Amino acid sequence: FSTFITGNLYSRTVLSAAERQMVACAALAALRATEEFKLHANAALNVGCKAEKIAETVFQVGVYAGMPAVNEALAVLREVLRERGEWPRD
Repeated sequence: FSTFITGNLYSRTVLSAAERQMVACAALAALRATEEFKLHANAALNVGCKAEKIAETVFQVGVYAGMPAVNEALAVLREVLRERGEWPRD
């Protein structure tokens, strides 16, 4: 399974690496999969996604998954930003 994800799915070119990570963040936030969300939030930042766009993507999840999912994901995003020395935001 991991070979499929890293070897096939992530090598597709229709979505950019940044877009792919934003989709992953949205799905993981909706699933309330906080540990996986943390990994992909870091990956999203590493491929050039802005923290503000990740947060906005998480807010969009609230319509479909509820505000508790949003609150959990935003707390994890803040934790990631703190660990990276990027919180508080300017």
